[in-house]
Amino acid sequence: MEITDVRVERIEVPLERPLGVSRDRSLDARGAAFVVVETDAGITGIGEGVGPEPYIVERIVEEKYAPRLIGEDPLDIERHWAAMVTDDVYKDRKGQGLSAASGVDIALWDLAGKHHGVPVYRLLGGPVDGDLKPYASDLFWQDPETMADRAESYVDRGFAGVKTHLGRGIDADEKRVAALRGAIGPDTALMVDMNCGYDRPDARRVGRMLEEYDVYWYEEPLSPYDVEGLAALREELSVPIAAGENEYTKWGFHDLFEADAVDYAMPDVMRCGGITEAKKVCALAETYGTVVTPHCFTTGVGLAASMHVMAASPACEWLEFDPTDFPVYEALFETPPTLSDGRIALPEEPGLGVALDPDVIGEYRVD
Repeated sequence: MEITDVRVERIEVPLERPLGVSRDRSLDARGAAFVVVETDAGITGIGEGVGPEPYIVERIVEEKYAPRLIGEDPLDIERHWAAMVTDDVYKDRKGQGLSAASGVDIALWDLAGKHHGVPVYRLLGGPVDGDLKPYASDLFWQDPETMADRAESYVDRGFAGVKTHLGRGIDADEKRVAALRGAIGPDTALMVDMNCGYDRPDARRVGRMLEEYDVYWYEEPLSPYDVEGLAALREELSVPIAAGENEYTKWGFHDLFEADAVDYAMPDVMRCGGITEAKKVCALAETYGTVVTPHCFTTGVGLAASMHVMAASPACEWLEFDPTDFPVYEALFETPPTLSDGRIALPEEPGLGVALDPDVIGEYRVD
């Protein structure tokens, strides 16, 4: 079996409700870059690389990686990973090059699962458990009452945890944390994501406030460059620290773990190096006694990839799940994921269990 083509399908979905995050920043559209790997055996693999600009992922995949892969055996996944990430004289250690490689790697695993007729998590040694525990990842910046009502609706749907995005000053943040805690009650986990919104002094002050509301974790309070600052916050605060969505490869996570900087490690399978590298990050986290809860705010392809990685690692807890009506989420699954008794079942189709519906992709395709 040989690879005959590697290409990217790029989409952009406009949003009716802007996604407000820290420091008065917001998003009014969500883009995605789907990697498609085709073979002479008629088997196609689908992956996703997540970067700030999907068109850059597209260009790297099609101009840099595709020529290296066409004519090769798609099942030699470790060799292809090395060819993309570590074999060059000048290394792409972080950033868009790793995002592009992640998308290719995920597509190769999807293809391998289809070739062997099993879900990817079986190839990875799973399942550790038969289903996954999701939290609702939404609650972007709005007025406190609207956010509280939305949070309560997710608890009513059966989610055991909800995550909000704050980072616009301690007083404004506290109003929303108080409203959210009041709406969801004491038994629902409340995760707070600052999207790298604070410097060390303000992050410390906000962290003290979050302790009063029994916040489950304090996510990305600082710049991802400030690993020492994260370690200091972890030492000073009782609220657990979560970070890692902006980190890359096992080497980057090794630095986080060595610094004792995180309680919850958050590799993004679509950025950190794909399924191949995420599996190794999970194993490394296990040696440090660190819980892994992958970052996953993306499409159904990325969600599926994250689910398969989580299913094969005992270090993993909490699936990040988008509870909104994002049109390229459940629609890309062959069997859409559903919440039952607070859990989500694993995909059982060969590969990742996803497909690029031509009608859905066609509606949002960027040419």
